[in-house]
Amino acid sequence: MRRLPSALFGAAILALGAWASPAAASSPQAAEDLSPARTTVNEQKCSVIGTDSRLCLALVSSTFIGQATVHYPPTNCAGYRVSLIEWSTGRPVASTSLRPCSETPSKQVTADASRFAQLTAYAEFVMYNSAGAQIYYGSTPPITYP
Repeated sequence: MRRLPSALFGAAILALGAWASPAAASSPQAAEDLSPARTTVNEQKCSVIGTDSRLCLALVSSTFIGQATVHYPPTNCAGYRVSLIEWSTGRPVASTSLRPCSETPSKQVTADASRFAQLTAYAEFVMYNSAGAQIYYGSTPPITYP
């Protein structure tokens, strides 16, 4: 009987943009802590990059979370990076390492809102070719921590 609520919870998280996964929980208590009743998605904004990739930024409680989903990367793609950017300076506060083009969704990049001077962040996506040249760029609209 516990499997059905877990399956429903997994579907609800996918609908929120795949920001968490009950399979990642290390214990039944950790899975409980991820329940929708205990997790607040204050805001989420997504952008389409090219014709088949998507970048999302969410504010969950006081944490900014960025993640990309890449479908059908171009053949010259060598890797991509997702970063959380300080809105006022345009500088990255946190970034993933260079991710392989076949990895989707990307590893999440997270940072507490207190690390952003004006409590405002946006997510940035950059895809590179094997020479290190930028072949795709995209960003989300900014989100401000209340």
